[in-house]
Amino acid sequence: GVRDLKKAQSLGLATGGGVELIQFDVTSDIESIKAAIGDADAVICATGFSPTAGNWGGLKPGSSVAVDKKGTENLVEASKSLGSVKHFVLVSSLLTNGKACKQTDNPNFKVLEAFGGILTSKRQAEVALQNSGLDYTIVRPGGLSNEPASGGIVVKGADRLLASESDPGREVSRDSVAEVTVEALFASKANKKIVEMVGVKTGGTPKESWFDVPVAPSFGCATD
Repeated sequence: GVRDLKKAQSLGLATGGGVELIQFDVTSDIESIKAAIGDADAVICATGFSPTAGNWGGLKPGSSVAVDKKGTENLVEASKSLGSVKHFVLVSSLLTNGKACKQTDNPNFKVLEAFGGILTSKRQAEVALQNSGLDYTIVRPGGLSNEPASGGIVVKGADRLLASESDPGREVSRDSVAEVTVEALFASKANKKIVEMVGVKTGGTPKESWFDVPVAPSFGCATD
């Protein structure tokens, strides 16, 4: 599902291969979202709020809520209501649980949270998914890069990568995020897991170990 069909088509997302683009908005009513999901047995949510270019109103506190909190919650509710969705994968972000992990003075937390409280909104959506009863995986990537994937990726459990100097990397290719996200649909070990990921030039976590992480709680910091 996409919000803007023309934009999606311009990005080459409708080039055959059994791909069907359906226009809908996660901020719309639940019945419309259910109709868009149809009989799909899996949902991947990769939505995200971003201020319109030149419109700094997007930096106002709470401006991320409509998409990153309520929109994702709508998608979760619709998926649960249908009963046919077997797995829900949510693409989130590093540091979404920064408040619980005492990272509010982390410069990267401050910068990201300045965009309409986006980390708080994403964490609230994560918790809603965790408590929904659906089978789920949450993927928290570092800074997204448009460059092709090269090298490897390091994958760790919840609240292990905090965008600090000691982390093995800061950014990750969108291609790598897509690969982990799709793999989560097929790996039995991925259920009820939160994985955090960054790109590295060499080495990294073997694919067969991506989801060898503890089940994360829906409250507190996972490393406490």
